[in-house]
Amino acid sequence: MKKKESKNHANPLGLDAKREKAGSETFRKYNYQYHWAFCRMLDEHSEGNEYAIFVEEHEDVTLANSLDGESALFEFNQIKEISSKSTVSSLSKDKKDSVSPLKKLANSVCNKQFSDRISSVNFVSTGGFSFDFHKNGFSLEVIEVGLLTEDEKAKILESISEIDKEKILENKLAFIIPGLPEKGFDLVVEGKISQLINKHSPGCTYNSSSIYDCIIRDLQRKGENSFDYLEWETSLKKKAVTSRQLDKIISQHIKIKPDENLTTELLDILKNEYSLSSLKRRKIVSAFNRYYTAKLSSRDAELHKVSSIMKKIIESSFDDFSTAKELEEYVLNKEKDLLESYFPIREDFSGAFLYELIS
Repeated sequence: MKKKESKNHANPLGLDAKREKAGSETFRKYNYQYHWAFCRMLDEHSEGNEYAIFVEEHEDVTLANSLDGESALFEFNQIKEISSKSTVSSLSKDKKDSVSPLKKLANSVCNKQFSDRISSVNFVSTGGFSFDFHKNGFSLEVIEVGLLTEDEKAKILESISEIDKEKILENKLAFIIPGLPEKGFDLVVEGKISQLINKHSPGCTYNSSSIYDCIIRDLQRKGENSFDYLEWETSLKKKAVTSRQLDKIISQHIKIKPDENLTTELLDILKNEYSLSSLKRRKIVSAFNRYYTAKLSSRDAELHKVSSIMKKIIESSFDDFSTAKELEEYVLNKEKDLLESYFPIREDFSGAFLYELIS
């Protein structure tokens, strides 16, 4: 038998060493901060917190702890993907052609109109740090400036004293060693997505790669947007990825099968009390399943508000109607503006109503 010839020929472009390799390294460092932001977002989401995360907005990664622009506090993070340990000297001394890393950080957050709403300011470095307490064998993931020796703390604060005149960094500055590895960080993020879904919606089927693709593309697209926005809601839409947005994307990419008894009762009601074509019934069943999944996986306050309103109307009016279809019309008319705004497609409302009725 004739041996099959290998098609793995030599690469003509690989016979000589590349002249420039800095491009791929620069992209990896650039890409690292987006994945660090993604991880930070997943940590907040896992704890059930509301947030908005911005990349390249005053600092590399900025986290707002609320979607309410009136009350949100902000965490600023400068991300350094480097191999060497940072010392007090390397952090605080200017170079010939650039200011020190700490001066750069201070310039981002001090003397701003939002300075009084800063919760923390973090210098994040993959290379780690070399402070005096490390000589005693300590290894901390988060090193607050107050943990340093008086001499180290004095040198750091003195180096930014001309910028930080109100001394906001004296209590809010911290140094962080990230848990995200320098290579293979995309796989780590996908793993964290799986952990998040299994924590909040165990037993469902999902596609973590699709969720990852949606979010990382949106983070990068919004991070590359260099425009300033004066309105908070516009800023959230154009520059941030929010807890509400991640909830929506997760609910679109996971499937949770409703209890068999719920499904049976739903089909019985649609068959006996609604005069619908098979296609209409199928649309309502799909809407029922989506709403069921959203109720289990979403922390959206608006969803739970709508759910609560529908439940109250159903419970107070249940005995006044002979069919589910009649009750559905009554519930819709009772809160028409709210419900039609939240459910612009009628089948979506029908599916949600029937879930609240029989669940």
